[in-house]
Amino acid sequence: MEKEKRISFLLRVIHNQIRDIIHKNAPRFDKGPKSQLQGGILGYLFDHEGQPVYQKDLEKEFRISRATATNTLQVMERDGLVIRQAMDKDARLKRIRLTQEAYANHQIIDNHMKMLDERMLQGLTDTEKAELFRLLRGVLGNLEEYAEELTETDTTPEQEEE
Repeated sequence: MEKEKRISFLLRVIHNQIRDIIHKNAPRFDKGPKSQLQGGILGYLFDHEGQPVYQKDLEKEFRISRATATNTLQVMERDGLVIRQAMDKDARLKRIRLTQEAYANHQIIDNHMKMLDERMLQGLTDTEKAELFRLLRGVLGNLEEYAEELTETDTTPEQEEE
C-alpha cells in the first residue's frame, strides 16, 4: 500500500502537524501543563466543569494506568493546577477540580483550540464536517476494538508456563 493510502501514516502526519502548530502558537503560562497528558486532563476537567470528576474517570478517558493517573495528578496538584477534594461519604474518593488560575488559563487555551479547529475545517460544508466526525469515530472505534483484542490475547511468561 502506498504511503498516502495508509490511514495510519496520514493520521500520524496530521497529529504531528497539529502538535507543531500548538507548540509554535499556543499561549504559554507560568502555571501550565508540563506534558500532553496534563494538557488533556486540564481540557477534560474544563469541559466537565460543574460535574464530578474522579481519578477513575481520567484513567478510563485517557486509557492510562492507576499509577500514571496518581503520579500525574500529584504533580498537577503540587504545581497548582488541580485540587483533589475528599468526598464526605468516602474520604478515599477524591473529586478533581481545576484551580481558579488553571480554569482562567484554560479558557484562553480553549479559545485558541477552537480557532485551530476552525482552520482545520475551513472550506468544508456542514455535511462534510459531520461525515468526517462520523468516519473518525468509526476509525477510533475500530482501533479501540483492536486494542481490546490485543489486550485479551496478551500473554505473559507466567501465563505461558501454566
